[in-house]
Amino acid sequence: VVLSRNTKLQELYLGGNNLQSEGVIKISKALVNTSSLTELNISNNNIASDVAAVEIAEVLSSNTKLQALYLGGNNLQSEGVIKVSKALGNTSSLTELNISYNNIGDDATDEIAVVLSRNTKLQDLFLGGNNLQ
Repeated sequence: VVLSRNTKLQELYLGGNNLQSEGVIKISKALVNTSSLTELNISNNNIASDVAAVEIAEVLSSNTKLQALYLGGNNLQSEGVIKVSKALGNTSSLTELNISYNNIGDDATDEIAVVLSRNTKLQDLFLGGNNLQ
């Protein structure tokens, strides 16, 4: 509730807290209406859920100021990363995305490539530690 009413929050670092899917879903739902957020770090929280990926995608789509999103080390796998990547096409502010160490394969890179062809703002994309060929 506090997050959804906060109009000044610019950076939120929650990395390494083992929030898991349920915690990230709750936080993402609260952040959908937070228009001031420029940086969100939810790396290393053992998310591993398509539902959580959809909620993260909603934050991306609704927030016009988010510049950096760190999702590394969450085992989102290809399906989760594809859902987040699709939201990148709807954002005009994101310049940095870290999806390293999420156990994604080549099937996700196809979607990422399509999104990158439409997104002209993204400057840094971290894909290390995935199963890419």
